[in-house]
Amino acid sequence: MTYLRCLGASHEVGRSAFLLSTDVNLLLDYGIKIFDQSRKPKYPITFPEEIDAAIITHAHLDHSGFVPYLYSFTNVKWYATPPTRDICEVMFKDSMKIMGEELPYNESHYIKALRNWHPVFYRKEVRFRDTRINFFDAGHIAGSAMLEIRHDKRKIVYTGDFNTENTRMHKGAEPIEDVDTLIIEGTYGLREHPNRAELEKKLISNIEETLDEGGHVLLPAFALGRSQELIAILGNHKFDAPIFLDGMSKAITDIYQKYPYYFDEFEQFRQALESITMVTSPALKKEVLKKPSIIITTAGMMEGGPVLNYLFNLNPNSKIIFTGYNVEGTNGHRLLNEGKIIKDGYELSVNLPAEYLDFSAHVGRTGLLDFIKKANPSKIILVHSDSQNADQFTTQLRDDFGYDAIAPQPDDKIDL
Repeated sequence: MTYLRCLGASHEVGRSAFLLSTDVNLLLDYGIKIFDQSRKPKYPITFPEEIDAAIITHAHLDHSGFVPYLYSFTNVKWYATPPTRDICEVMFKDSMKIMGEELPYNESHYIKALRNWHPVFYRKEVRFRDTRINFFDAGHIAGSAMLEIRHDKRKIVYTGDFNTENTRMHKGAEPIEDVDTLIIEGTYGLREHPNRAELEKKLISNIEETLDEGGHVLLPAFALGRSQELIAILGNHKFDAPIFLDGMSKAITDIYQKYPYYFDEFEQFRQALESITMVTSPALKKEVLKKPSIIITTAGMMEGGPVLNYLFNLNPNSKIIFTGYNVEGTNGHRLLNEGKIIKDGYELSVNLPAEYLDFSAHVGRTGLLDFIKKANPSKIILVHSDSQNADQFTTQLRDDFGYDAIAPQPDDKIDL
């Protein structure tokens, strides 16, 4: 029997992990949720099956972050694109530091994971017995992949995280047609994203206005993907102020430069980088705030990283601009909704304006529906969506569009 076991990202966003059983057992992603409501890590559900390989769609921790744990009980290979592997090395190390005493594996498992990576490339088929997998650019971050899986005359597609719209960094994902089972993210099944060009104009306008008033612009940004897009946007615009990059974004940006094939307009990105000053020393950190400036720094949700140190040293004319989603319970969410953050166990008020601009790297509602229409699947399995969105969007897919669609619960086993 061909089946899918849902180990995470079912009626939730985070800890994506699915066990696909054909004539082999394949683990599709193996992620963690760094902070759930308890502010502790949340891991995928354990599974009884032995696996033949792990396929990792991209390096965001909610899709890759539990890979080292595999090597506490198995020696299988994990397959991913070269940028994904290199970025994972940085992301795994950072997540180990964040989890601290909660870490369920050790340094030896991390090292073993890096040794057991096997490279894959876009549009190059990989075979496991009679199961074949093709990898397609997902348009999400550098190296991100959608999986087309063929077995027994059936085509199963797992999108992972994807985006069909062109951005500064990536061309949109192309449709995959004639699909039997579509395992698709539904993160924004009920929402459209703002027009990207208009959003960029709004960002530039906000920055220029703040700089004109003598303030700093603090851009808490995800180290992977969002920081690089901000570099591409801001580095090609002439500001009368320096632009600084701090935190783990520096290491990820170095990796991006190794792989020009994996994102769009590399030369423009390279030129944009020439306008960015990397913060590489304590002395340079002090320079950042001596005059009006633009600061791109981690962490994107203000949970750790250099961002909090900058926050409490901004002058009163400064502004905080988020460009990524902030999970409930994080400092970013708290700041946007309550004007407060928690630092060293204390709740502190922040008397500075904060704004959220939706630069999502996920496909919006129209893109999802278009992708589904072109795939024309016999069955849709909606994942990577919170409970309310998952239920509403699945009902719409069934009642309004006539699809056989389900939104699985954690640990569901679905006969394909």
